[in-house]
Amino acid sequence: MARPIAGDPPAGSPPAPFPTGSGGLPPVQAGASPFNYTNQPSLPGSAVQTTPTAMGLFNAFRRRWVLSTFIGGLVAAAVAVGAWVALPGGKHEARALVQLRPKAIEFVNRNTENFAEYRGRQVFLLKSRDLITKTLAEPAVSSLDSVKQTPDPVSIVEDQIKVTVVADDILQVTLTGNNLDDMKVVLDHLVKRYVDDATAFDRGQRTSEVTKLEQYAETLRTEIEATEKHIELLGRANNTTGSEDNSLQIGLLHRQHAEAEADYNKTTREISRLESELSVLEKQLAEKEPKAPPSPVLVDEQVRTDAGVIKAKAAWEYTKSVLEREILKAADPDANAYIKEIKGEVAKRLKEYEDARKFATAEATVRARETERAQKQAQVTALTTALDVKKLDRDKLKDLREAYKKSISAGVGGGLNMKALQDGLKPQRENLERVNAHLLQLRLAVKMEGRVSPHGVTEKIPNNNQNRKLLMSSVGGLGAFFGVVFLVSFLEWRTRRVDGVDQVVNELGMRVIGTVPAFPNRANLKAAVEAGGANWRFVLNESINSTRTMLLHTARTQSMQVVMVTSATQGEGKTSLTSQLATSMATAGMRTLIVDCDLRNPSVQKLFELPLGPGVSEVLRQEVDVSDAVQATAVPNLWVITAGQCSNATIAALAQGHPMETLFNRLRGQFDFIIVDSCPVLPVADALLIAQHVDGVVFSIMQDVSQLPKVMTATEKLNQLNIPLVGAVVNGIKQDVYSYGYNYVKQLPA
Repeated sequence: MARPIAGDPPAGSPPAPFPTGSGGLPPVQAGASPFNYTNQPSLPGSAVQTTPTAMGLFNAFRRRWVLSTFIGGLVAAAVAVGAWVALPGGKHEARALVQLRPKAIEFVNRNTENFAEYRGRQVFLLKSRDLITKTLAEPAVSSLDSVKQTPDPVSIVEDQIKVTVVADDILQVTLTGNNLDDMKVVLDHLVKRYVDDATAFDRGQRTSEVTKLEQYAETLRTEIEATEKHIELLGRANNTTGSEDNSLQIGLLHRQHAEAEADYNKTTREISRLESELSVLEKQLAEKEPKAPPSPVLVDEQVRTDAGVIKAKAAWEYTKSVLEREILKAADPDANAYIKEIKGEVAKRLKEYEDARKFATAEATVRARETERAQKQAQVTALTTALDVKKLDRDKLKDLREAYKKSISAGVGGGLNMKALQDGLKPQRENLERVNAHLLQLRLAVKMEGRVSPHGVTEKIPNNNQNRKLLMSSVGGLGAFFGVVFLVSFLEWRTRRVDGVDQVVNELGMRVIGTVPAFPNRANLKAAVEAGGANWRFVLNESINSTRTMLLHTARTQSMQVVMVTSATQGEGKTSLTSQLATSMATAGMRTLIVDCDLRNPSVQKLFELPLGPGVSEVLRQEVDVSDAVQATAVPNLWVITAGQCSNATIAALAQGHPMETLFNRLRGQFDFIIVDSCPVLPVADALLIAQHVDGVVFSIMQDVSQLPKVMTATEKLNQLNIPLVGAVVNGIKQDVYSYGYNYVKQLPA
């Protein structure tokens, strides 16, 4: 077939199949185009949904199901593991209660005991390593399998035991573990030993107080008797009961009064010193974080005897001895690989030993502080007792001093008054009576029970939390999974991608003139062949032929010969649709031309394996004639004008409009149908400039790729320029190949 030439159509060429107007352009009706479907009452106007629907979310999930299920699976696994770890552990519990009692008897003039501090000391004692060690050493406990099979049972019990205050005077001791029966035995013996030790300590304190009070009462009784004897001697010496003047006796009373005054002042100074020491100790006990470090000797002793430190040190020294023996045996120690390995092991064991010492030092520091605190508390008790005794002594000296003073006054006034001297002993006798009463109470308290006792029996609480943990972890994981799936689906829905043909018609208000199926995967192709031999290519051809039929009908009705195929953005199938439509028309016997006006990103030449130029760019720049740009293809009746080499001059010529109009006018008489592959509408203005010189526009939409807002924006731009919109072709329709019917898509004989 001869190539088309420039100028008028050659003689003998077929007439133009479509009526043309002046200048070779087809007539276009004035007013609104019948194919501007936003103006047609038969189609709904554009109404993009602003709220997601169930079907919209489902289609969004269908597009992103791999991503959403993958992320959802990861988040679900993380939530499930987190819930499993966060929920309480799956161990059994043995629980016992301990009753505490306030101190029943307070010493004379002593401050009231701080019960909260006493309770805190008992909590510490219940968790002390010394109590745990003694408990585990008892035969009934050490013979338990769970104790014998544990390398360091003391540390394990220290970690598993917990003491909480459940009431002002009740402590709850909890032991967790896997063997419920053994835990009950251990907790029973631990509470019993604690109660026994606390009771013995309380009785020892009471016995010590009884002894001190007995000594004080005896001293007080002796002093009263001595004073009474002295008064009696004074009466005999004066041979009176109080009215005769006796200067010698008055002098003696003055000396005795001075001695009593000196003793009184001395005792007052001692009381001041004891109160200062007591104030310092109480201030130190009130400090939550003591500034002074504990005794290093005590800390070093506890670190040295720590089981973990001993074990780590033994392992290090053993490895070190092995290294020394190997060095002596080796000829070249520095080159011996085994010696290097042992050196690394020695360094590792040394590091473990140092870490064990650091850990043991931290624990020993805490225990040493508690020990020092207990010692200071004992010192406070001793100082309080001594202070009370000194105050009693001072009161006694004060009474004695006043008695001497009254005797002197009585002697000066007219001799010794024996009744006044006897009345001066009354305060001392009352003090002795109070001491004796308190002593009686303490003797009774020694025979009473201690201040701590078990409250009820030890309870065994089996663990029933596994099912709850499993349920909560499962619910949390499923909730997280579906939450992530919903979130990803919602974010995908917000991109407003085209889900199907109905959405193009109902929400965009566009007429759909055809659909193109998506390319199936290998499994679907195989299934289709096994089901009846249907071939996807035949289905594709029939869908393109159907689109061609709709397009040609519209073209004949509206006198269209030049149709542009475009899209909103790239990657929406416009170039593939252009080549397939043109091939279908050429196969039907129509002289068809493809004009590649995607000047900035051409691709038609790759489909037909043609050179890039000369093409449209060179024609617009008037570097070549249009006849020189037309290239034949391997498909009969199909020619192509490629894009050519684009430049700024090309874009400038395109913007002028006249070169493009001239190009199309030259081509109308040479071909039956011209399909223009343009660039997308939104990125650049090229498509809008080209569309003003064509008879109509076919809009290519890719299902699951094209976005409704962008398509609407692109079509609105075309409408504002009064460019006829023939309709839309939806590419990538995911449907079963059998929907076309096997009998109609099977290959026919030639």
